[in-house]
This record gives sequence, structure tokens and C-alpha cells, in this order.
Amino acid sequence: MCGRFACSLCPNALRNKLIDSNVLVSKEWNGQAAFYPSFNVGPRSYIPVIRRSGDELVLQAMKWGFIPCWAKQAPDRQPINARDDTLSGQSMFDHAKNKGRCVVVAEGFYEWKQLANGKSIPYYTKRKDGKLMLFAGLYDVSQIEDQQLYTCTIITTSASSFFEVLHTRMPVILENGSSDVDIWLSDQPWGKEHVQIMHPFEGMLDCYQVTDAVGNTKNNSADFVVPVDQLKGSISNFLQKQGTKRKRLDKAEKPIVSDAKKHDAKDPSEKSATRSVKMQNRGKITSFFKKN
Repeated sequence: MCGRFACSLCPNALRNKLIDSNVLVSKEWNGQAAFYPSFNVGPRSYIPVIRRSGDELVLQAMKWGFIPCWAKQAPDRQPINARDDTLSGQSMFDHAKNKGRCVVVAEGFYEWKQLANGKSIPYYTKRKDGKLMLFAGLYDVSQIEDQQLYTCTIITTSASSFFEVLHTRMPVILENGSSDVDIWLSDQPWGKEHVQIMHPFEGMLDCYQVTDAVGNTKNNSADFVVPVDQLKGSISNFLQKQGTKRKRLDKAEKPIVSDAKKHDAKDPSEKSATRSVKMQNRGKITSFFKKN
């Protein structure tokens, strides 16, 4: 699944990075004021989404949590994810998969690894090349309390061999500037080509443990996307620094050997020869005194 992600870029930086990734969005950004950049984007937040509008691709701030167009009021259940295998038959996403395919923009996403003791550890996953992550999504437009509301969901698929150590599911990630993006955002009716796009990501990913503080959606910090062992104040960071310090001290305390001692230590045969000469000289001096 995908229940939390990071998108900390300001609107202009986000648009420029999309264009650099060959995702040519227009200057229009509907509802931009509702989007708030964050390292900890949670459900019911307004998030950056790409949708087709005529011949253009536009950015639209949408509420994360799907509400179908026929809803008269906001339901309790507003799914943030849609399983790829549920889109083949009838579902609440029938209208959206034909008329509301979209792309959710992120820098990376979080997933919690379940341990045998019941504890959960957060991990952050991003593209290894540093590009934006483009999640395949679905959106719909509903009238709730006389207001037009854009809402969306992220499609998930089975985990790749790389990611399955964390979870059995992962978001459908589209390659930047690829034909898959064009096909997904086309106005063509739902068909086999769309189904084929929903597969585990085959590109290179970077995944590492992060701080538990990301668990609370009220928290927001750049530290959330930093490996936990690199965070200032962490135990592993402290031990790493202590190890480096110890190496420096060991190097500084290494005994200094004089050039004379170094010379003596270089060739044992030279030491033996010198000792022999000294003994010979001592013998000559003793013989001299005996004769006199």
C-alpha cells in the first residue's frame, strides 16, 4: 500500500522538475493555494496531481481520499489506495478509470516493516536517480455541500522483488517521460494497454530506515527523509563518530621512532658488524696496556 509520502517542493520548483523530467505540464495549477509542501503527506491532504485538460496536462491540487462522482455527501470510507486487481471488474472506480486517470507527484514514499515482535519500523523509498516519483492514480469530481471537490487515490500493485522485504504491495510507479505516462493520461477508454501498465517498478530504488517521528502526521521535518543512522543525535551516529575519534587518537598516539633507531632496525647485519668492530678495538687497547 501507500499511505504516506513526501512532496516538499514549492510549486515552481515542482513544475520545473517535472519539465526537466520530460513531463510537459502547462503553467496552469488549479487549486494551488490548497497544496502545502511537506515531508510527511498523509491521507485527506491536498496533493499535486497531473490530469489531462483538453490537449494539455495541468496540475491540480486534489484531496487524497477518493469520493465517487455520484456521492451526495462525504462518505466515511474514502480510499487512498486502489488495488490494481480490483479494477478489472465493477467497482467504485468504474467512472474514474475511464474518465479520471491521473498521476500523483511525489519525491518518495514511506512504508512500515512489520517485525515478528509486532513492532513497525518506517522506511523511506525514492528513486536512485533522484527524479520525481509518478504514481498512477484515479480521480473524480463530486459535489459535496454545493462545492466542487476533486479527490484521488493511488493505485497499488504487487511488490517488486526489491521491495517485497518491506511489504507485499507498492504503488504503481510510472517512468518519467515514458509512453506509459502518455497512455495513462490519454482520454482513451479503459483497455488492455492500461492494465499492462500496472506492474511493479523495475527501475533502481533506494530504500532505508528513517526516524519513528514520521509516524505522526502532525510532524513535518526534513529529517524524515534522512537515513536514521545519519541523523544527528542518533545512537548509531554517536557510535560512528566515537569510532572515527578513536581512530584519530590511535594515530596520534603512535610512538615516534628516531632516525637512528629506524636505521638500527632496518638491517640486523649492520648491527652485528658494528658490535664486532667494537670488540676488536677493545681487544687491541687491552693488548697495548699489557705490553707496556
